[in-house]
Amino acid sequence: MRGLIVALTVASIAVIGHTAHAAEESSTEYGCEDGQYYNGFQCVPEDDEEQETTGCNQNEPTVPDIPCTGPFGPFDPSLDRYVRPVPDNEIGRYAPDGIYGCPGCLHDGLWENYPDGWIYQLYMHIGHNTGTPSPYQLDRVVWLGEPPGLPPVDPAVLAQQILDDMDLEPVDVGVAPRPIDEDPESMGLVGAPVWMWVVDPSPQTWGPITDSASERGTTVTVTAAVEDAEWDMGDGRSHVCTEPGTPYEARMGVRDSPTCGHRYEQTSGSKPDQAYVVSVTTRWIATWESSSGETGELDVDPLTSTARIRIGERQLIEQ
Repeated sequence: MRGLIVALTVASIAVIGHTAHAAEESSTEYGCEDGQYYNGFQCVPEDDEEQETTGCNQNEPTVPDIPCTGPFGPFDPSLDRYVRPVPDNEIGRYAPDGIYGCPGCLHDGLWENYPDGWIYQLYMHIGHNTGTPSPYQLDRVVWLGEPPGLPPVDPAVLAQQILDDMDLEPVDVGVAPRPIDEDPESMGLVGAPVWMWVVDPSPQTWGPITDSASERGTTVTVTAAVEDAEWDMGDGRSHVCTEPGTPYEARMGVRDSPTCGHRYEQTSGSKPDQAYVVSVTTRWIATWESSSGETGELDVDPLTSTARIRIGERQLIEQ
């Protein structure tokens, strides 16, 4: 740890020295006009005090105010590069029988101490005005006996990223009588059973759904599932159902749903389009666990779907 602190201090001193020359060097290297300097992204006035600085400066080649986190990982001052740990699904490429690890190959010898250490790809920032598609370029691959001075992985942050990538969706509403958007002539009756269900529940609409991701040796697994669904029937009443519900079929006749149902006491004649708006809101539970032993829960925004149904009255005709 002391060696790492010394490396960071030396890198910081080097950054100060290089930054003093940044304005003059970048003016010619990146085509900036007199009175401007290249800040790693664009030419800006030298005396513009409102220009924000990132505080991250690459010494070789000199590029001041680069992003402190690039697409391949965070910038580490002690290595003067962006650091990307090689993920598990790529690590075998550097083994002796891998495409990069054979004797005499480009990355020969990286594997000899694995798994006691770590293999990293180091990326450099080469500037934007270089005619290349990306300002980031792979510089070298290294084996390190201990991780560089990177911030520890926050498993809760990684868990949230996994949850966001799950792309949870609202359910498709199933209801009998059929919604008027599917059948404009459809109409239920006051006092008759109404069935509600989720059409073809999937991992994205009902769960459970599980996914994992790894970052710098920490693996986090997230599991999400619907806890319950609240059906707002549009007449001031609602039902909370813990199951997706039972789809209605004509052969079932006139009877209550065994899992999630309702009976209207008034017609929908006074409602817009003479229809009740039925909405179903799914409430999710998402939990995570980390290879470090930590666990937790994540907040999931409820998801809502709607359908419109008409309810009329049974009329008797006397002769």
